[in-house]
Amino acid sequence: MIGASDSTPAGGVARAKFDVELAYDQRADAAAAQVLRRLLTVILDNREGALDGRDPEYLHQLRIAVRRSRTVQRQLRRVFPAVELPGFRSEFRWLQRATGPARDYDVHVEDFDALAAMLPEEIRPDLRPLRPVLAHGRLAAHAQMARALTSRRASELVGDWERLLESLVEHPVEERPDAGRPIGEVVAGRIHRVYLRIVQRGGAIDDSSSAEEYHELRKMGKELRYLLELFALSVFGAEAVRPLIASLKGVQDTLGRHQDREVQIALLRAVADEVATLRRGPAACLAMGVLIDRLRADELVARHAFAERLVELAGPQRRASVEATFA
Repeated sequence: MIGASDSTPAGGVARAKFDVELAYDQRADAAAAQVLRRLLTVILDNREGALDGRDPEYLHQLRIAVRRSRTVQRQLRRVFPAVELPGFRSEFRWLQRATGPARDYDVHVEDFDALAAMLPEEIRPDLRPLRPVLAHGRLAAHAQMARALTSRRASELVGDWERLLESLVEHPVEERPDAGRPIGEVVAGRIHRVYLRIVQRGGAIDDSSSAEEYHELRKMGKELRYLLELFALSVFGAEAVRPLIASLKGVQDTLGRHQDREVQIALLRAVADEVATLRRGPAACLAMGVLIDRLRADELVARHAFAERLVELAGPQRRASVEATFA
């Protein structure tokens, strides 16, 4: 199973602090290994809390660390051995997927009252049969997640990943073209490229675009934000980086709202048959239908708001700042 680090919390607060100091001219492979070792510590520090399940924040922070690790693997792939990296990327993708349903149900259970509040007051009580269905789904999803986190596969992933990170700088550089380059140079190039892709693809999206197009743009935004938080803040300084993070956050929040509504609508439709069999289930299904309409309307509001958020991120002032700092 995934082992716990020496700093695993006894309880109370999920571990999320990220405090890695980097230098612009530091070797890119050494900087990547330094960041990834810290992220692995965050994963291990939050493992027991995620398995316990009483505080959803542990699982949330574990998954953020996994996503951040995947971003480094993807965006800085040329600092890793080309033969070994695809296997690790596949295994980290498995780990993220294995913990996804449990996190989704955590959010659904937490958001139940907020969802009910979207209904007309007179039919809010009709939604009550949905709550135990969500609670049962959460228990099943957490049991499935626990089997993954305590599996031999997870344990071997952590051990193999630790060994690669400890020895990364010793691997031959012939197959790792970015390994010996300054991390500031490598990261700046990636940030500049991802930013331009977001601006280009965001500008091509409108109200008629598919939900998948919005979701893909959201994932690109996360990768850019992780590059900024994990590397650029330390290498280029907060004064240069935080305004870009703030503009990006506005876009991400809007895209996140859109994605949340998509997920909530899909869940309501998926559990409708089960809810219908319960006492007062038919009334609950009618309330869920009204709720789906409300969620779809709010999703359209998020689509309209996206264009405004993109203007700030893609505007001349922000683009000039990106060019001056990262081009």
